[in-house]
Amino acid sequence: TTIAEYNAAVESGDDRLGRKHMPARIEEAPYYAIRSHGVVLRTVAGLAVNADLQVLDGNGKPIPNLYAAGEILGSGIFGGRAFVGGVGVTPAVGFGRLLGRKLA
Repeated sequence: TTIAEYNAAVESGDDRLGRKHMPARIEEAPYYAIRSHGVVLRTVAGLAVNADLQVLDGNGKPIPNLYAAGEILGSGIFGGRAFVGGVGVTPAVGFGRLLGRKLA
């Protein structure tokens, strides 16, 4: 039934799921399927921290003994409005080192 509905949508251009990219009919068995789900690759927002990398609460006060470094700070700090793959690695290593030294 699913294949028949899809093929009808390809023919008519009217898909009940709202798909726009339906490049060709599915013609020949066997058919295979995979389960997939969306994931967030990165987020621009992150935890608020002070200059000592202490995580701040909703009132801007440091949470005792809670620190953050790397991508948890939000990629907007490091990549601006551009997607830069792997951009969080250097800050994670750099800030992690600074924080480790400070806490040691």
